[in-house]
Formats: sequence, C-alpha cells, structure tokens
Amino acid sequence: MKNKLTNNLGMRVLAVVIAILIWIIVVNVSDPIIDSTYSGIPVEIVNADAISKQNKTYEVLNDTDSIAVTISAKRSINDLLGRDNIRATADLSNLDMEKGTVRIKLETNKYNDKIESIKGKTDTLEVAIENLQKKQFAITSQVNGEPVDGYVIGDTVLDQNVVTVQGPESIVSKIDKAVVEASVAGMAASISTTSTIRYYDAKGNALDASRLSGNISSVNLKVDILSTKSLGFRFYTSGNLASDYSLAGDITSDIDEITVAGKSNVLSGISAITIPAAAIDLEGKKDTFTITLDVTKYLPDNVSLVDKDFDGKITVTVPIEKMETKDVAIPKSNISVTGYDSEKQSITLMGGDYVLGIKGLSSDLSDVKKDSIKGVVSIEDYLENKGLTRLKAGTYEIPVQFELPSGVFATKENNTIECRVRDLE
Repeated sequence: MKNKLTNNLGMRVLAVVIAILIWIIVVNVSDPIIDSTYSGIPVEIVNADAISKQNKTYEVLNDTDSIAVTISAKRSINDLLGRDNIRATADLSNLDMEKGTVRIKLETNKYNDKIESIKGKTDTLEVAIENLQKKQFAITSQVNGEPVDGYVIGDTVLDQNVVTVQGPESIVSKIDKAVVEASVAGMAASISTTSTIRYYDAKGNALDASRLSGNISSVNLKVDILSTKSLGFRFYTSGNLASDYSLAGDITSDIDEITVAGKSNVLSGISAITIPAAAIDLEGKKDTFTITLDVTKYLPDNVSLVDKDFDGKITVTVPIEKMETKDVAIPKSNISVTGYDSEKQSITLMGGDYVLGIKGLSSDLSDVKKDSIKGVVSIEDYLENKGLTRLKAGTYEIPVQFELPSGVFATKENNTIECRVRDLE
C-alpha cells in the first residue's frame, strides 16, 4: 500500500511539471515576445539652459535628435503601444563636454514595467557647443518690382529700425545686414505690409536664421507709390541790365523738362518749376551769361526728382544784346488829345510828323512800322501834375505817351509835343 502511494505521488508531481511546461508552451505560442521598431522618434532636449547659462549655444549633429526605437514585449502589450507612447529625452545637464554627447533616455508612457526592453538605434545625442553672441543691426528695406506706368516708388517707412540678434558666434559674426522686403509689382497706390527680417552676409548670401533669435522677428513697413509728371521751367529775373542792353530772347536751360514724383493732388496744381527772380540777377549785365542752378531747391514741398542719378543741376543761359536806335516819324494823326472840354477849347498839335527816337534789338526794330505807333496827350494828367484846373489860351509843351511793341523803348524817358490851346467862348 505504501509503495503504491509513493508511486502515485511521483506520478502526480510529474503531471504537475508537465502541466506547467504545457502552460508555458501554450502561453508563449499564443502571446509571444515580439519586436516593434519605430523610426523618426524625436528626442526631447531638456535642461537646455544648462548650456545657455554658460553663454553658449548648441547644435545637434548628424540628425541624432531623431532616432529609431525598438520595443520588445509580449504581443498583447506591443499591440497596445505605438510611436506616440514612446518618449526619448536627452538631459543637457549631463552633457559630456569633452565628447559632445549625452545619453538618450527611452521610456513609454504606459506598460513600461511590462516591456522586456526598449532600445534606440542611436543611444547618444551628439551636439556641437560654441559661444553665444548678441549684436544689434540697423534694419534696411528692399522694395522689389515696379509700379504701373506713370508711378514710382517713394519713401519706405519702417515701424522698427533696429533688431537685436542672438545666436551662435559662427552665424552672428557673418551677419552684414538685416533686411525686410516688400513687392510693389503692378501697384498704383501706397501699400502697408508686414515682412520677416532676413539676414545676409557681406556677399549678399542669405544666412540660416533657424538658430537665431531676435527681440523682433518681423517689421511693419509702408511703401509710398507716387504719381509722376514732366515739368518745364518758368524763369524770373531780378536787377536791371546795363543801359541800352536787353534780353535777346527767352531764358533757356540745357534740360527742357524734368520728371518729378509726388501725390496726385499735389502734382495736379503744378504746371512748371518756378525759378525765382533772386536766382537770376541781371544787374549791370552786358553780355550773354550762363549760371548753374540746383532745381531741387525750387521743388514744391513733397515733390522729388524721379531720376535718382540726376543731381538736379541745370545750366541756364541768359541771352543779352546791346540795343540799337533809330528815329521814327509818326504822323500827327496817330496822336490823340484827351482829357479836356472840346466844346470850350480847341487844342492843336504843332509841327509836322513827330520824330520819336526808339531803341531795341535789331530784330524788334525791324518790325516797327510808323503807322502802328499810337500816341496820347493827356490834358487831364498834365493839369493834375501842374496843379491846374484848366489851360489858358497859349502854347504848351505837354508830355505824349506812345504805345510801343514789346522789346521796343523810347530813347528819351520824357517825350513832349507842342500844343496850341484856344478858347472857343
């Protein structure tokens, strides 16, 4: 009986062992440990201020901030995990400054204790460390494109003129200028826009700004679009030429007209650029002369030159000639007497044709015809100048005024004619 029980106990133990082995086999066959690999897992960098506090900055090398991660776990667990459950971190406070590496820590946000293993294809983050530099730059504007015909680009106004940039010394030291851009292609009115600040080296090459930080990243700018208009000149003079000299034609300049820019409502009221009398002094001049004038001094407010290569200088020519003289016999019938009571008095002009000395340029004198010159004897003016109320009968030398063509003058300032006065009562 005892042997029988002993034999049964052994069989029972063997059965239990076999059952356990079968259970293990069944479990492993139905829920095996499998590997799942996920690529492009981002490495979260923590405690980056451990670098910046040393006035330094870092750059990740060899794309080691994106890694492939393999999770080993039972199928039942693995099926419940995905790339979003994986967290990869690199603590820069543990950076090996000599090697430029820091170990990447891997974990999942669930079932972490049921995972057999989690491994990365790369287990360290590689970084380059360099000094941090801060620098200020003036912001310049660059306007691209052309407005429609008849319009030009005017002033550009920025709401910020300076940017403070911080970043790796290797990049900041290369910055030559900070630029904001705007396009006015096809525009016919002023524009306002916001533009991102871009950085360029001394050769005009754009620099990678991804590792730069500034106190501002963009600027608001306004670009004026102005109307244009072509204008000639209107010249005025001051002073008197030397005696017996006259302008021999129009004052001219080597440039007939200039194109200016301004607001439409301003340009609409301008027909010419006025050169004031103070700019051209004729006092005592006897010969043709030239002067150089800067027309920018005479542009109206808010009007500017379109041609930026033109310095505004024009050469003005003032033609001067000596006047010639000649005598003209004017028929008495061309001289009228006014300003008296013809019912009480008669006034007779004495002598024959009135000989008038005239002067002017030869071209002007040649066109003068004696019959075209008219004269007036004003009795009223004569009485007023003499303080009289009426003329007594007798003979008087009374001033006579002649209407002469433009550019022709009497050689004498005061011309008189003998008049005989008779009373009719």
